[in-house]
Amino acid sequence: MRRILMTQLLATSLCLMMVAIFSGFGFASPVEIATGPDGLLQMEQQGKVTVRALRGWGRLPDEYVKLAQRMRQEAGLDLLGANLDQIRQWSADPAMAQFGADLSKLAALMEGGEHLDWAQHPPDASLSAGTLLRSGGTRWAQAADGPVEVPGAIKAESASTEPAQAASEQAALPPAAPSDAGPADGLEFPVNDQVPGTYRVKLRAEGLTPAKAEDVPYFQRRLQSMIPGNPAVFEGEKRYFDKLGEYMTVRPVLEGDNPYDLVLGFVALDTPVVIRVDAPENPEIALSDQEIRDKVSYRVVGKTVLVYRHDEATGEADINFEESRDGMVRWTPRADPGSGRPVGPRVLGIYMSYKIRKYVGDNELGTLSTSQHRIGWVVAAMPGDVYEHEGALYAVGQDESLSAGGTAGATAAAENFDFEVSQYALDEGAIKLSDDLRHVAWVEGEKKGQKRVIVNGVAGKWYDDVKGYGMRFTPGGETFCFQAELGEKEVLVCNGVDGPVFDDIDFMEMSIDGAHVLVGGNAGGTNLVYLDGKKVRQTANRVREGMVAWNGKAAWVERGRNDQTGGEFAMVVTAEGVEGQKYPAIHSNLHFTKNRAELYYIAEKEDKMRFLVRDSEELKPTMGYGYKFTVTEDGAYYSYVGYLEDKVRSMVVNGTIGDEFNDIWNPATFSADGSRHIYSGKRGEEAFLIVDGQVVTHGYGALKSVIGETFSPDGSRWAAGLQLSEEEYAVVVDGNEVGRGQGSPRKIVFSPDGARVGWLEKQKKSWKAYVDGQAGPEFREIYDDEPPQFSPDGKSFVYFARDTEKKMHIVVFGGEDRVHDIIPPRAVFTPSGVEYLAIDGTRFRKHAIELP
Repeated sequence: MRRILMTQLLATSLCLMMVAIFSGFGFASPVEIATGPDGLLQMEQQGKVTVRALRGWGRLPDEYVKLAQRMRQEAGLDLLGANLDQIRQWSADPAMAQFGADLSKLAALMEGGEHLDWAQHPPDASLSAGTLLRSGGTRWAQAADGPVEVPGAIKAESASTEPAQAASEQAALPPAAPSDAGPADGLEFPVNDQVPGTYRVKLRAEGLTPAKAEDVPYFQRRLQSMIPGNPAVFEGEKRYFDKLGEYMTVRPVLEGDNPYDLVLGFVALDTPVVIRVDAPENPEIALSDQEIRDKVSYRVVGKTVLVYRHDEATGEADINFEESRDGMVRWTPRADPGSGRPVGPRVLGIYMSYKIRKYVGDNELGTLSTSQHRIGWVVAAMPGDVYEHEGALYAVGQDESLSAGGTAGATAAAENFDFEVSQYALDEGAIKLSDDLRHVAWVEGEKKGQKRVIVNGVAGKWYDDVKGYGMRFTPGGETFCFQAELGEKEVLVCNGVDGPVFDDIDFMEMSIDGAHVLVGGNAGGTNLVYLDGKKVRQTANRVREGMVAWNGKAAWVERGRNDQTGGEFAMVVTAEGVEGQKYPAIHSNLHFTKNRAELYYIAEKEDKMRFLVRDSEELKPTMGYGYKFTVTEDGAYYSYVGYLEDKVRSMVVNGTIGDEFNDIWNPATFSADGSRHIYSGKRGEEAFLIVDGQVVTHGYGALKSVIGETFSPDGSRWAAGLQLSEEEYAVVVDGNEVGRGQGSPRKIVFSPDGARVGWLEKQKKSWKAYVDGQAGPEFREIYDDEPPQFSPDGKSFVYFARDTEKKMHIVVFGGEDRVHDIIPPRAVFTPSGVEYLAIDGTRFRKHAIELP
């Protein structure tokens, strides 16, 4: 027993000795030193850690992300933007009881420094001032260089019998005294609009390699257009703050020669970029003698940092852009998976203000109004990003232009039309043909990747994207143009040469012979129009539908806002700079006649009535709500449906008003020389056919409708389909029936000599072709967009169809029927037969059928 007692006494003595040793150092638990991560550690030392910062560094448990979502939805509070002091206030607020337990846990996590990395502090090691330490669940910052200095509160805690009470008392201490004016090398700004005092602020950048503007071609060429002072930047800032003003009170300071911290540099793909605002948390606010006597005081209760993304390279890559109201912006530049171009901000504006409350004694008088100052501007250069300079495209980090100059000719027609077409072109329908079937172009590349255009087997250069719908040949293949993308810029490419550069191309038109090209769109916040590569218009108005005549006469529609009335207007502008009358709206595409180059379009006036306009002359009477007109190629004859009064319509031909009807759907069709015209109208439910101004008499009774009115090539004969009932029709030529069928007729055509007539018949589930009243075989569908064609001698009738297995056919009526995977529905007759193009698999070939 005595031996056991001695052992216990010895153990107790050793314990007392250890306590005495540790008590000599002033603490009872081992000391740990915070080792990282570096960026988060720096924020902690500056007292700038928020919940959003923990999330950004991957140190926030998922349960608090969900808590943040709950608090925003249920209480409208921003937990991510909160710091430790705010979380403590919320957790102690009875009104926040539903979140109290979770907030207390989050506060304990942050108080204990669990978001940092820690290591055992080596005994007797010297520490620098500001080093973060902890022991026994309590954290503090080293006060001065040298050995560990333990704050008195922590020493007392080690001897106290109520450590929780000591920690609570420490947390209840008044806030620290206001910090100094901020970084010594920062810019100075007023603390508030209503109190004296200033503070200093500076942007700190990580992951961005600093650069000097004079050393980098990108900044030399583009910087002045991307910084404050440029009108486009100013307008962008105004729009940003106007939008913010819809849900918060903001008063930005934008005008004037105000200073700001300009940060220029290069970013690297997949390397995070962090921009921090280095500014005091509690800037000093000087009090006047009178305010001291009146017991006036001010308290900084927060600061707001706003971020305006003036310009950014967009794409499908996720850059994880984050910003916090306490002054941190973070993103990771990524490559777009399709183009490989970088995605991320190019230009950021940083704005800041303090929230200050005024007190008299213990009474709060309210929050002072303040202004958002532009404190910083970040311009990030991303290698590989595409930009425009003096009409050419460049990539950041490259000196040579990406776009070509000079003049090139059209690609020669293929002698042997036999090509392997890309699968992408087949899947997307990105194939175009000239009307003479001697030229073909298609897009090659991946759906999400770079693309190029192949013209008659000759490959062009690669672009980030090519718009298949924007490809176009002139009828004879003299000129071929398409729209391509490089970065976020669009460029018109004609005969292999890059043309003007736009942010968005709104229209492109070519003259029929390809000698003239008109293109318009938006570039750099303004709207531009080019004719044959020369800029002919720069305007704030939006530019839309354009047209160019064979002689180079060009016009387009502009839309804008009327300064006097505030309403929208539309007007036609010519390449000579002539502005037409301003209308509330312009409908239909512009149209130049072939010979006279007269300009036709439809304009709507203030009373909503529309007029056909010819070279600025409003033709009478009004069209009402019409949207169609016809005009002969020589401009000698025009027609449209006139609006006489409600439910009273009349055909207007060269100003002559025809018979009255309740409804006329389409304007008149003219013969080739314009001397004859044909159309149909309705009175009640009965349809009538009118030829040369006279109603055609017949013995069919009341007609349901009239379909497919047309003239023979020489204009001597006319034909039309008469719908007798829902299921029966008759086709008549010069008033005589030439055929009858079921369903309804489509696309009636004459042979070149006018002796024969063919048409298509559409039934509910099938189509047929007819020639001189004789029916051909049934098909699932027969193409009527491209009409069936008679051979020059009128002996053969050719059309295109699709069967129930979706195979395509070219059919010679009463003769050969060939089947292919794809057939563009167009044929060209030769002395020996007919030529057409077809795709089988991915092979695109020219074929021929001999005709009798």
